[in-house]
Amino acid sequence: MVLLKDKNGKTEAEFLREYDVTEYFRPSVTVDAALYRVKDGKLSVLMIQRGGHPYIGKYAFAGGFVERDESCEAAVLRELREETGVTDVALRQLVTVSTPDRDPRWRNITVVFCGGAPSGVTITAGDDAAAARWFDVDYSEDGTLRMDGGDIKFTCKLTVARDAFGRIDLNNTVITERGETAFDHAKVVCYLAEALKRGELCE
Repeated sequence: MVLLKDKNGKTEAEFLREYDVTEYFRPSVTVDAALYRVKDGKLSVLMIQRGGHPYIGKYAFAGGFVERDESCEAAVLRELREETGVTDVALRQLVTVSTPDRDPRWRNITVVFCGGAPSGVTITAGDDAAAARWFDVDYSEDGTLRMDGGDIKFTCKLTVARDAFGRIDLNNTVITERGETAFDHAKVVCYLAEALKRGELCE
């Protein structure tokens, strides 16, 4: 078998043996679980109250870091189970968000998964989630997002940018009032609401 060599005269084995993984910047990868339910065309999302920094006390989707030997698909199911107690749910990728400053800790790229909540699902906050609750979503395409969690209600404001396909450009959309949301998750709620309107979510 002929061993192909690159422009530096190295075989693949030689290249890999000498490869320096620190040569390039390495962002972290996280996952988020946008679990939703739809009743009479109205969207509700499950969010956890963060028990630690950053954004302690604010609301976010269940999620966290992908571990070394774990796929994103396995990580999001694990995080959803640990933080909300929800299991046996089908999730699919909704969108990947790579805005450089989306997380104050580090350059974190997140893969957002979504799925409809099983009927009669029981929610139990755990791990680093101080609480977990459903929020009814009222979203206007002018960038106003109202979240109603019963005794907790708040409004978010966004300056919405759109991509070449007419969808929310998550990297260039700006949150001007975050309400009680953490990170850029207000943007993702809006993105999910528009996906429902386009008929891309199963009721």
